[in-house]
Amino acid sequence: MAESNKQRRERIKGELLKRRGGKCATCGYYTAQSALCFHHRNPEDKKFNISGVRLTRMRRAVLEEESDKCDVYCLNCHAELHDREGWVHENGKRTKK
Repeated sequence: MAESNKQRRERIKGELLKRRGGKCATCGYYTAQSALCFHHRNPEDKKFNISGVRLTRMRRAVLEEESDKCDVYCLNCHAELHDREGWVHENGKRTKK
């Protein structure tokens, strides 16, 4: 049976997460892949968000290059990091507090 787009996204995300250590850089959480995200260390180097749709539509080398600019955080630690940095997410956009 052919791999569905959802299965392919999950597989690629898992491989990219593993490439970056596979767990939250702060607390070590690793249980649910859906609760882990990529955080660009330097926002000025960011070309795009590493998100679901892009995982199936972009060349692997491009995804790996972008993920190498990131650290992995669980959703809680990622939110706390943005809070400490003075950022909030509103309507899908990152804005200063």
